[in-house]
Amino acid sequence: KYLASHHTHDEFPFLNVPSNARHRTTFHAILVRLLLSPGGEEKLGLTFDKFMKPIVETMSQLGALDSSQLRSEAARMPLIGVFRDLRGICMSLHNRRTFGMLFDIIEPQHLPLLPKVADLWYDQPDVMISLLRFMHEFCHNKANRVNFDQSSPNGILLFRATSDVVCAFGRRTLATATPATGDIYKMKYKGMSIALAVLNSALGGNYVCFGVFALYNDPALDSALDISLKMALSIPLDHVIAYPKLSKSVFGFMEIIFRNHIKTTMALDTSIFMQLMNAVHEGLQSSDAQISSMCANSIDHLATFYYENSGKDKPEVHNLNKHLSAQPNLFSSLTATLFNLLLFGAPQNHWAVMRPMLSLMLASESSFTAYKDHLMRTQDSANQGKLNEAFNKLLADVNRSLESANRDRFTQKLTAFRVSTRGFLTL
Repeated sequence: KYLASHHTHDEFPFLNVPSNARHRTTFHAILVRLLLSPGGEEKLGLTFDKFMKPIVETMSQLGALDSSQLRSEAARMPLIGVFRDLRGICMSLHNRRTFGMLFDIIEPQHLPLLPKVADLWYDQPDVMISLLRFMHEFCHNKANRVNFDQSSPNGILLFRATSDVVCAFGRRTLATATPATGDIYKMKYKGMSIALAVLNSALGGNYVCFGVFALYNDPALDSALDISLKMALSIPLDHVIAYPKLSKSVFGFMEIIFRNHIKTTMALDTSIFMQLMNAVHEGLQSSDAQISSMCANSIDHLATFYYENSGKDKPEVHNLNKHLSAQPNLFSSLTATLFNLLLFGAPQNHWAVMRPMLSLMLASESSFTAYKDHLMRTQDSANQGKLNEAFNKLLADVNRSLESANRDRFTQKLTAFRVSTRGFLTL
C-alpha cells in the first residue's frame, strides 16, 4: 500500500540515481500490474488516477516551462524519470480499458510536451532514448489494446503525436553532422533505430485509417514517412547491416512502406527508389533470417503489385514503369539472387526467400527464363537434362495466380526442387 501511494523519488532516492533509470521502469511496471490485478485497487486503497497524480503533476510542471527552461539541466532528470515511469506503466496495460485510462490522462493536455522535448533534447541520448522508448511502448498495439470506439478520433490523435515526435527528432538529427569520434551507435544510430521502430509500431498497429490524412490534407503521415525514409537512407548500408537492432528497424520500415504505402513508395525519385531496392537486395542476403524475411516480403509486395496492376492507368503504375525503364534489370537481378539463395544459400534462409518467387516469376517471366538459361549453361550436358526435368516438375500444375493455395503449392514444389537439384548441381 505504501509503495503504491508513495512511488516518487522523494520517498525512494534510488529512483533519482541516473544509473538506476531503467529500474524506474521495472518498479512502475510491477506496481501497475499489482494495481490493475483483480481487486488490486481495493487491496491497495488506490485508484489508477490517484496513482498517476504525481507523474501528471511533474508533466504539468514540465509543460509550463519555456524552451530555455525545458532544455536546462534542471529539467534533465525529471524528463528522464517521467518517461521511464510512463513506459513502465504502459508495459503493464494489456487491454483496451486500461490503455484507455492512460490515454485519457495524457491526451490532450500532455501530448504536446513530447514533440517539444524531441525538438530540444534531440542531441542528448539519455533523454531522447527515454522519450522514444516510452513512445514505442505507448503506440504498440499489443493484445489489441489500442482499440478505440468507431466514432473516436483517438487513433488518429495518437498517430499524429507519434508523427510529431518522430519528425521533430528526425529533422534535428538529419541536420546534425555524424560524430567523427566516440560511439556512433550510442550517439546517433540508437535514437534513429528506436524512432523508426516507433513509427513501425504506429504504421502496423491497425488503429488508424491512413487514407484520412490525404483526404483532409493532413501532413502527419507524409511527413513521418518522408523523414523516416531520409533517416533510413542517411545511414551507410554497411553500418545498417553491422548493427542488428538498427537493421531490424530499417528493414522493418521498408517492409511496411512496400506493404501499406506503395503509392508513396512509387512516387519517390528513381534514384531514391533504386537506393531503397539496393538496400532490400543487400538485406535479402543477410545471415539473419528475420532480416532476409523482411526484405523478401518487401520484394513480394512490389512484385505482387506489379503483376496485379500492370497495364492499369494508375499514377503509381506509371511511376513504377518509369523506375523499371531506368533500371531494366531490377527484376532479373532479384530473381537470380533469390534462386541462388535457395539453391546455394544457408538452410535457415530458404523459407524466407521462397515467398516472393512466384510473384516475381509472374511479374517478370523473362527474368525467370533468363536465370534458367544461365544456370543451364553453367552445367555439363548430363546435368542439363536433370536440371531441365527439375524445372519442368517445378512449373507443372502451377496456375498464373497469387491465391494462397497456389502459393502454398508452389512453395512445396520449390522445396522439392531445392532438394533434388542440390544433389547434382556443380558450382
